[in-house]
Amino acid sequence: MSSPVLPASLQRKLSSIAVAQVLSTLLLLVPALYVTPAQADTPTKSYQIAPGPLKQALNQFGRDAQVMISFSSELTAGLTSPGLNDNVSLQDGLGKLLQGTGLEAVEQANGGFLLRKAANPSHTSSTLEEVTVKASKDATSENTGSYTTSATAAATKLPLSLRHTPQSVSVITRSRMDDQNLTQLQDVLEQTVGISVVQSGYVGANWNTFQSRGFTISNYLVDGVPMRNGFELMTSDMSFYDRLEIVRGATGLMQGVGSPAGSINFVRKKPTRDFQASVTGQLGSWDNYRGMLDISTPLNEDGSVRGRVVAVKQDSGSYIERFGLQREMLYGIVEADISPDTLFTAGLEYQNHETHDSPEAGLPLVFSNGAHTQWKRSKNPGAEWAYSENEKLGFFTSLEHSFANQWRGKIQFNHSRNRYDSMIGAGGSGSLNAVTGSGVTLWGGRWQAKPVQNAVDISARGPFTFAGREHELVVGVNYSYTDYKAPNYRIWDFIPVSNYYNWNGAVRNPDIPVTGHNDFMERQLGAYLTARFKPTDQWAILAGGRVIHWHRSTDTYGVNGSYAHAGRAETGVFTPYLATTYDLNSQASLYASYTKIFSPQTSMDVNGNYLDPLEGHSYEAGIKHELYGGRLNTSLAVFRVEQDNEAVRDGTRLAPNGGAAYTAEKGTLSRGFEAEINGEVAPGWQVGGGYTFRISQKANGDKIQTVTPQNLFKLFTSYRLPGEWNKLVLGGGVNWQSRIYTNDTGPAAQRFTQGSYAVVNLMARYQWNDHFYTALNLNNLFDKTYYTNTGANMGFYGTPRNAMLTFNYQF
Repeated sequence: MSSPVLPASLQRKLSSIAVAQVLSTLLLLVPALYVTPAQADTPTKSYQIAPGPLKQALNQFGRDAQVMISFSSELTAGLTSPGLNDNVSLQDGLGKLLQGTGLEAVEQANGGFLLRKAANPSHTSSTLEEVTVKASKDATSENTGSYTTSATAAATKLPLSLRHTPQSVSVITRSRMDDQNLTQLQDVLEQTVGISVVQSGYVGANWNTFQSRGFTISNYLVDGVPMRNGFELMTSDMSFYDRLEIVRGATGLMQGVGSPAGSINFVRKKPTRDFQASVTGQLGSWDNYRGMLDISTPLNEDGSVRGRVVAVKQDSGSYIERFGLQREMLYGIVEADISPDTLFTAGLEYQNHETHDSPEAGLPLVFSNGAHTQWKRSKNPGAEWAYSENEKLGFFTSLEHSFANQWRGKIQFNHSRNRYDSMIGAGGSGSLNAVTGSGVTLWGGRWQAKPVQNAVDISARGPFTFAGREHELVVGVNYSYTDYKAPNYRIWDFIPVSNYYNWNGAVRNPDIPVTGHNDFMERQLGAYLTARFKPTDQWAILAGGRVIHWHRSTDTYGVNGSYAHAGRAETGVFTPYLATTYDLNSQASLYASYTKIFSPQTSMDVNGNYLDPLEGHSYEAGIKHELYGGRLNTSLAVFRVEQDNEAVRDGTRLAPNGGAAYTAEKGTLSRGFEAEINGEVAPGWQVGGGYTFRISQKANGDKIQTVTPQNLFKLFTSYRLPGEWNKLVLGGGVNWQSRIYTNDTGPAAQRFTQGSYAVVNLMARYQWNDHFYTALNLNNLFDKTYYTNTGANMGFYGTPRNAMLTFNYQF
């Protein structure tokens, strides 16, 4: 008798449940990997640490003892240590190092130590008493060595721990970025759980998009201030930032207008009260050279005024022949303590990115006979005259004040001016003859713009009492305004290539005349409020919402005197937000959240009309763990997004502006689950990564967004070796994804599939002394060949095996 066969849909559901169960079990078993000092003997060790700056002495002690010592640079500023030359225990050694400093080290649940001001500064005993303290809410990740952070306000505007934030949030810290050499926004998002990079151009092309849960991320913030013109951030270098906070799921409370994909918050580096400086030099594959200078220093005697400067220069080739890029960047910030309760901040940033022989499109995927093409990954589909120039000059300032009633108010302002100029000569459209190499047509065009953006956010947060219990409230208003005047060029100039096989970019440079210009304007005014009620010590309810007024208009003027206006406005749109968390114990919390989706769209149909705004509902629930005093965070979430007017490519048809045409799909559904782990699983062992399953469908059940994988797994880990080898850190990771595909590809309208694949990366770092280290990153270890995108009849190869060698000297 044959065994019964389950329906395929039921098999998939059972498989997903099984995977989720296994992942959640593994996350719950993580504590078993850790052995705390209380479970082992307390050994002694010989230390030779010379007298000198306290920060330097503590860093050396931590490396020698293989223990985490957490402290802020401000706490140790100007302090010196008598040093240590003795055979002692951890507690006694720390006590001797801290003698006369007025500080003490408190042992934490994770086996590390937290530095704080001593409760009794006159106490001189080298043996520390065990004290219970609350975890710090300072989320700065620099100099922590950690792959996680203590708090984030990215989802709710309230500074909550990751465990008590009722949405999926990934924080890519400064240590993680340095370990993996993640210097660009795209580098970071390629390593972020649940994020897919949809490549539509190469480095510097600015056409790439980032997707979460089947939707394109369009919400960008800097230090929590919404920036509506997210395009300016898509080439952002990471040298200016302490960390990136990526929220997956709808963020209507923070943004008002935005997709259900999530948001990306760039958190800038801040000055330190004590002097610190570093020089970094890098050289890598394909003549990739990069240098960075980072200096932070007090500007007066007591450090109440302090500044920081970061300068970067990069000149790089590419695995793609002829293609090259240059970057020049400068960042400066000043902080001033106007009073003990008032902080003023101001700064400037400048970025310039230039490319030449720019391949702003992919390679043909199929021949005219339906067979698949096979290209060298080094082939450049760009013309020799194609280039891209992106320049940004920004100014920012803020004023923050702490009131006596524990309330805090903050005013933030961001201003940016951008300049874009791209000459486009790339593509592989047409029908490629497999024998002669003829039939390919390049797309020639030009795009210029000089957008200016202003954004301001005014907020206040603090406690309030209701029904005999203390709760939290945040209230605020923000406004953003973007405008630019841009010349219109004829779109497109089609340039035939006689033989695509041996083509080297030499093709006529088309004369692309100006046909007129556009005046673009967008503004948004929003008011928001969130209350975090605490009915019990274990239970919290977050309720709030946002009201927005939004307007966008485009006026088009032709050289022949023609005029056209396109505009859209929404007034008084309310976006509700509701969430709850419940503490199962001191380490685990359940959560659930709901928000409404509303997002006006820039996608056009074939007639040049903007699609109706995205509307829908986003639901999420899960369990989070905060282990070892917050040094390790895990989460398991399920999500469901119901949406109308999802933009879906209208085949290969184009809109009047030359871009892809879209249709609005009603009743789309995206659902799935995610598991994530970030932080320290054992002393010296950091880990970050997770698994995502996501499926997106039309109302009739057909799949959409198939150019991003249903299954996505990312993991990276690093480990500082113990004992005599503790100057060496080794790390490695793997990114795996399931297949992606595109239907109706080529003249035969066939399906083109990129099968599942994995990319392995390695790193090693050696600390020669207290000031100098070298590091080596090796990416795509097994030189896997794969396409990152299969849409629009063009393919984009992933980067081949490459290496980067880093030299860093810290003063």
